Amino acid sequence: MPNEKFKILIVEDDLDMIEALRIMLESEGYSVISSADPDEGLQKTRDEKPDLVILDVMFGSAQNAKGFDFVLRLRQDKGLAGIPVLMLTAVNLKYPQFGFSHQTDDEYLPVDDFVDKPIQPEVLLKKAEELLKKKVSQWVNWPEKTEK
Repeated sequence: MPNEKFKILIVEDDLDMIEALRIMLESEGYSVISSADPDEGLQKTRDEKPDLVILDVMFGSAQNAKGFDFVLRLRQDKGLAGIPVLMLTAVNLKYPQFGFSHQTDDEYLPVDDFVDKPIQPEVLLKKAEELLKKKVSQWVNWPEKTEK
């Protein structure tokens, strides 16, 4: 995006995935910060005020769905609620019966978009650019329904 250096926070516990995402995003001129832990990621969100959060769903060897908790806590904090969130998920591949999607799950999972792992660079970059153009999450007033 011309003449603007957007800051993107990656919250993901796979360090190789963080590095791959960092390379993709920095190659397009984005400033990237990261956290491998959702609690630390939420604190970095408060401290750094990123323009976009890219968030994994499952964390740790127990595969806890801490990404869900992260986004709910983010939306409940009115100082952070406007930050768009792009959720990364391998859940649809591991558990196809869930079929997470923006069209069906945003009422209880207020993220701005989903992307399935493995991530294609062009898909990631396109979705990031679209969310950054909007500047504010559609869920800024969550839990009230927001017009799309």
